[in-house]
Amino acid sequence: MRRAALLLALLAACSSKSSGGDDHQPKTTPTPETAQAGDAAPAGEVQLPPAPPVARAPLGLPATPSPSYNPTTPAKVALGRKLFFDVQLSAAGTMACAHCHDPQHGWGDPRRLSETAGGKLNLRHAPALANVAYAHELYWDGRVKPLEALILANWKGQMGANPDAIARRLGEDRLYEAHFRRAFDSAPTGDHTVEALAAFVRTIRSGDAPWDRYENGDRNAVGPDVVAGAALFRGKAQCGVCHPPPMYTDQQYYAVGVGDPARDPGRMIVTGSQADRGAFRTPTLRGAAESGPYFHDGSAPTLEAVVDHFLGGASGREPIVLTPDERAQLLAFVRALTP
Repeated sequence: MRRAALLLALLAACSSKSSGGDDHQPKTTPTPETAQAGDAAPAGEVQLPPAPPVARAPLGLPATPSPSYNPTTPAKVALGRKLFFDVQLSAAGTMACAHCHDPQHGWGDPRRLSETAGGKLNLRHAPALANVAYAHELYWDGRVKPLEALILANWKGQMGANPDAIARRLGEDRLYEAHFRRAFDSAPTGDHTVEALAAFVRTIRSGDAPWDRYENGDRNAVGPDVVAGAALFRGKAQCGVCHPPPMYTDQQYYAVGVGDPARDPGRMIVTGSQADRGAFRTPTLRGAAESGPYFHDGSAPTLEAVVDHFLGGASGREPIVLTPDERAQLLAFVRALTP
């Protein structure tokens, strides 16, 4: 009888283990690394691990600004990264921020002009986002600041979104709910979505380029053609006048003979001054080797075309004559500003 009772007890224990009872099943928690953007998290509370720390500014760049109204935190950056690539942010669920700001293309748009979510062709080329955290004013004509205002305008305009409606939809995803709770101690809202996106975009930085390493003492980082090109850039070619380091932009506005000022008056839209007709913001040259086409209308397909435009006497300026070797050296330097 004792042997029979012992056998029955062992059989009952084995049956309990094979039935999938909670005490014997491994528990897994979805994370931003394993969950796909736009995929709903499984039912139940999601516990996220601590967000990875925000990387310091790369070599060659000053400390990245973090505004008091929206300080950059690891949790916001992690949430913003997830949002940036998610098509759920657009009205029709077909467009993400990355559609016009492709990380594989220098965070810019390989198309000359992109379309809005409604199918309308944009008037201007979508600029690259690298180092936008350092910009004083935004858009080609500088009509918007700060970065949060730019993101909200594009979210509603370019992507056709109703921020509050999109935020409610995000709140139905338990993984997003966990991200917002970790970042803001709040359910998803339109304002917090913008703040998280801005926090992430401020970490999109282009530095630690070969020329930065050379200037930091690594004399093997570039060749003699780049060193010669740097001298031309600062001197004979006069590029450094509008593209000074460390950001390689003076963040000012110039009419350089590109586009039709009657169709797009540029900075004049903001200032109302005829002197600003056809003027557009000087873009940074950091990361430029990856982010063509160039100019506010995307009309220059290559860096060579940009250099030739300015050497040829842009907007009535005197032409600058370089030898073929000097032109190649100048281009080599500009490319050495891209990591």
